[in-house]
Amino acid sequence: NLMKHLLALLFIFSLTACAEKPLDTDTAKKVVEALMDKADKGDWEGIEDFYTAEFNASETVEVKVQKLIRLRDTMGPIQSKEFVSATNVAEFGRPQQVVVKYKVVHSRVTSIETFTVQEDEGGYKVSSQMVETES
Repeated sequence: NLMKHLLALLFIFSLTACAEKPLDTDTAKKVVEALMDKADKGDWEGIEDFYTAEFNASETVEVKVQKLIRLRDTMGPIQSKEFVSATNVAEFGRPQQVVVKYKVVHSRVTSIETFTVQEDEGGYKVSSQMVETES
């Protein structure tokens, strides 16, 4: 009977040992803010280093840069950004992620910008980016 309890405890321990620790929110925020600043300045050199390999594979760097330029031209330069929230997401069989949201005041519009960050080759990288304008 004692053996059965020990086995159950070992099994429970091995399940919890597999759970990765959540990603560091502050590190994720630093990556996102650096990406926003770089895009705002129109500094496209090495911009692909901010994105996961998978996200970079989904479209060329040139296409990504064209979208970022169009976004910046449409919304205007960033006047201020305010951190809204960070949510850790852990789905079975998927990499750990942090979803980081900012309220960004551009010269023409205010937007809510959502970035999904995960650990990839060489550190924390953005795996998706969504921009919604506030009405």
